[in-house]
Amino acid sequence: MKILTLIAILFSLNGYAQTSGTSALGFGASITDEHLEGVAVNTHEYKLRSYSLGYGVFVSGRDKIGMEIRYGTINDEFKSKSETGGSEMKGENYGGSLSYQHYYPILKTLYVHAGVNAGYNHSTSSEAYYYDYPYMESSIQKQYSAGAFGGFSWFLSKSFAFEVNIISLNTTYTTATGEQETDDGQFIKNSKSTSLNLNTQGVINNLGFKIFLLF
Repeated sequence: MKILTLIAILFSLNGYAQTSGTSALGFGASITDEHLEGVAVNTHEYKLRSYSLGYGVFVSGRDKIGMEIRYGTINDEFKSKSETGGSEMKGENYGGSLSYQHYYPILKTLYVHAGVNAGYNHSTSSEAYYYDYPYMESSIQKQYSAGAFGGFSWFLSKSFAFEVNIISLNTTYTTATGEQETDDGQFIKNSKSTSLNLNTQGVINNLGFKIFLLF
């Protein structure tokens, strides 16, 4: 069962109005465990762990600036039942972002929010293949991003609130380096690449929640 990625949130209040200088501290976690098994063919294990810690400060009752740091790991393993072989990929990533968010009141404790952010993410991965010609691949990726997002905020009390992002627009610039070698250490290739992407995500995609403590 997959638990969707938890998304960073920032808060403002109507019934529980915030004042300049109010702080918000939050923690998020995303945990994914998948196990697929064929009758006589293969098994596939996928594990993802992602954690985030956010802190923000209200500069007014409806505006907030914040920052977030993130860390995650991934393990993706494939095993063949009918023959000797398989593959295993392990990865690790860390990064952070800065954001600004504004809140528009709908009801006493319900708001629509909109904001912009910019961030950086660094990830490393290694993948081993165990077939007739075993080899290993490794890569390092650096990603710079900027975007806009929007959603809903619901304040449960003066100290706690939920928020969900339902739409986002992101531009990312990525640089990647990689190499490949055989199991006896023979070098095969070294590669470098860059890419620029524009992504949009709507309702259902990337939907998640986070709780923040306001103080």
